[in-house]
Amino acid sequence: MSNSKDTGKKMSPLRILAVSAAAIIFVPVLYSGIYLCAFWNPYGRFSNVPVAFVNLDKAVVKDGTEYNLGKNIEDNLKKNSSVGWRFTSLEEAKRGVRNADYYAYIVIPEDFSAKLSASTDGPPVRPVITYEANMGKNFIFAQISERAAETIRSEVASSIQAETTRALAGSLYDIKASVFDASNGAASLHSGTLELVNGSKQLSAELASAAGGSKALQDGLRQAAAGESQLSGGIDSLITGLTQFRDSFSQNTNNTAPLAAGAKSLSDGISVLSGKLNEANLSQSLTGAADGIGNIRSALDQVSSLLASYSGQANIDSAKAIVAQLTGSLDSQNLEGQLRSAAASTGDLSTNMASLNAGAVELSGGISTLSETLTVAQNNAAAGANQLLYGAGKIKTGNTDLVNGLSSAVDRCGDLYSGLTALNNGAASLNSGIILVNDGSAKLMSGLGSGYKRINSGLKFSVEDISSFITNPLTLSDISINRVRYYGEGLAPYFISLSLWLGAMLMNLVITAARLTKTIPYKFMKTYTGTFAAGCILVMLQALILSLVLVLGLGLEASNMLLFFLGTMFIAVVFFSIMYGASRAVGFIATPMIFVLFILQLASSGGTFPIETAPRFFRILSPIFPMTYSVEGLRMITGGIYASRLLGVSVILLAFLLIFYALGFVINRTFKGL
Repeated sequence: MSNSKDTGKKMSPLRILAVSAAAIIFVPVLYSGIYLCAFWNPYGRFSNVPVAFVNLDKAVVKDGTEYNLGKNIEDNLKKNSSVGWRFTSLEEAKRGVRNADYYAYIVIPEDFSAKLSASTDGPPVRPVITYEANMGKNFIFAQISERAAETIRSEVASSIQAETTRALAGSLYDIKASVFDASNGAASLHSGTLELVNGSKQLSAELASAAGGSKALQDGLRQAAAGESQLSGGIDSLITGLTQFRDSFSQNTNNTAPLAAGAKSLSDGISVLSGKLNEANLSQSLTGAADGIGNIRSALDQVSSLLASYSGQANIDSAKAIVAQLTGSLDSQNLEGQLRSAAASTGDLSTNMASLNAGAVELSGGISTLSETLTVAQNNAAAGANQLLYGAGKIKTGNTDLVNGLSSAVDRCGDLYSGLTALNNGAASLNSGIILVNDGSAKLMSGLGSGYKRINSGLKFSVEDISSFITNPLTLSDISINRVRYYGEGLAPYFISLSLWLGAMLMNLVITAARLTKTIPYKFMKTYTGTFAAGCILVMLQALILSLVLVLGLGLEASNMLLFFLGTMFIAVVFFSIMYGASRAVGFIATPMIFVLFILQLASSGGTFPIETAPRFFRILSPIFPMTYSVEGLRMITGGIYASRLLGVSVILLAFLLIFYALGFVINRTFKGL
């Protein structure tokens, strides 16, 4: 009876250890299950997270198009459930973020559409989208909401790119049309400059001919001026003779000697005038003078007739002889014909000779009356001589003007020749320049034609196509491997390793306590291998329960489900082997050492961020800690298996198992005995 009571008292610690072991079996599933369940898919529930959106933008109209980009963004966000958008006023948004009612707010300014619509008119002005987050409320979501704001910025940027590209593409097509028109214009320009080249050549030739003609004209005018100078001398002699002839008629009828002398002077003057006119060789001069000379000839004939019929004085014979001599001189010199020829070339002389002709007519009339009375005839002859003198004076004045005019014309012809020569040289230079312009227009025509062909061959897209392409120039082909569906699924390898480490650590404490208190009645269980085997069974049970909850409860998927269950149990055994071997080697002090090791592995196993982002100290520790390999192995099992790498990881974990198992066995046997 007493033995039975003693046995019951001895079994109480065993029951306690059994209950503890049973409770510890669920530690991993509680640790991992609760955390992973809470954060298995947080991104899928961000629609519950309030973020304020404030639209202050005002619509603008430009070129007949309304821009209301703020409203467009707001309408798109109302269809977007990535976060819990709340559309409020600016004051409410600020108050909500300060009071932690909203995690963040985004503000579209009132000049948003105005600035964007003016971006194609000149230097673009970037509108500002204001983003403010309450990072103290939740730092991780602040990062996520910032990406949401960046997404809005990217969408707006894409819209701007589309509009800008559409405008630029339209401009390219306008340039294409302009280049085509310019090419046609260059062709017309080339044809025009070619005609200018030919015309300038002809102009140069005509100017050269004109310069030669002006030179010949100058020489002819110079000769005419010389002839006119000689004619002036003849006219002076004529005036002298006429004066003497007139004066002879002023004496009485018995004084015929002066009349004879005057007639002789008139004959000499007319003879000199005939010679001068012959030397002058004027083809168009003094028509009027020719008429006057003709009248003189007629008058002299009449005087001769009158003198012939008048016989009473000896001097009359002498007068008749003088008149006959004067008449013969006029006939022999052909002064009338030459003056008519000169009159044809000199308009002014023609007028003056007409006056001389009038005087000669009067002289003829006066002499005609000589038949009645010599005195009356002499008076009339004197009056006619005066008229002749007046006409001769006019001729002299006209001749002087003609000489001056011819001299001036000679000078002007010189200037004309110089000007035509310079103009001809300029025309030659112009021709050279036009040839260069023609060559340049040919190159321009060729370049524009080539440019148009290149533009035409390059512009194989529509405005909308290029706008769409520039806005979204590439498509990302996502061929990622080892896909993970949920946030919790991605963290599962890390938390499975942590929970299995904690479970193995606590289970080792229970087994160590049972061994030290000697509450286990079974002999095999008291051995090194037996205790290790019992602990392995218990931690494998932990791993199995944890795996079932993750697979069945949370829906975790693995590339190989059997391998997932076997892998978690293998990792649990490895962790337990490390702790068991350390405990048997150094005793109970191994427990705090194992916990410190657990803390270090939190940062060095690369469970959350890549190990490359950790400080150098943890990067050095990472390869020597077993949890680094357990996390990597579980990631391959859940995401995708690389057989060779998984085998290598498994070998390393197996090495940890064997080394710590053997180390504990050897140290325990050597120093403490089995």
